[in-house]
Amino acid sequence: MSRTDDQVKQLLVEQFGVPAERIAADQALQELSLDSLALEELRTVAEEHFDIDLETAVIGIRDTVGALVSVIEDAVINSTVAGR
Repeated sequence: MSRTDDQVKQLLVEQFGVPAERIAADQALQELSLDSLALEELRTVAEEHFDIDLETAVIGIRDTVGALVSVIEDAVINSTVAGR
């Protein structure tokens, strides 16, 4: 598990009350009881936590935790390259 995986898992546990044992990379976000409103809140929390912009990222409730981690890691790389 990468550092980003751990941080996303921590956000899901602390901000959304998802039991840690339910979180796996192949787990769909909707299976963690996250609806579209919670997903937007997660986007905002992740942007603040990782100091990134996810405005253009397409993240849906059917996406997995692993897909979310990949989107965040890509955004971190892009913001580092952009000098953010």
